[in-house]
Amino acid sequence: MRNKYILLEMNKRNEIRADVNMTIKSMELTQIENMNVKIDTGCPYTSIPILRFGISSAKAQQMKQRDCADDRIKKEISFGVNDTKEKRDADKEKFRDRKYTELKSITFQHEKFEIDFDGVCISKDHVKVSYDRTGNILIGMDILSQLDIHIGKSKILGKTVFIACPYDGMNQEYFEALSQHCDI
Repeated sequence: MRNKYILLEMNKRNEIRADVNMTIKSMELTQIENMNVKIDTGCPYTSIPILRFGISSAKAQQMKQRDCADDRIKKEISFGVNDTKEKRDADKEKFRDRKYTELKSITFQHEKFEIDFDGVCISKDHVKVSYDRTGNILIGMDILSQLDIHIGKSKILGKTVFIACPYDGMNQEYFEALSQHCDI
């Protein structure tokens, strides 16, 4: 049976993670299955390092070259929390000079993103993709803002849980789970 709400446990590293299926239609990536993602309420936008899909570095660089040359694909700089002011300034200058291939901090906006949390499907017009990074796939607030979310200690499991349901798919099973786990 497919789920009608999302229920995830916080792990020992204080992370909330899930194994999901994804699609990025504009990239013709339609069967990305069982990918581990991290729920990140501090991340404004969902971020996908394409290398996490098992794509080779050489193939990722070909994809990056294609995106760099395509003026229809929106490009942005995305800095990490540990990037220095000097790195940020140097990258901003390269970005202004359109030296996109030299930037590891660049993201590319791709269209028609879907994510499936074991039956709970969420769609987004676009998602940010990077070709040089190898970190976590981060599910940010652009996706999470489509959900009614509760994080708290479960009376049933005795652990901190993340319980969520899309606003456009609120259902009785979700309300029952909130009541059983969190007395809500």
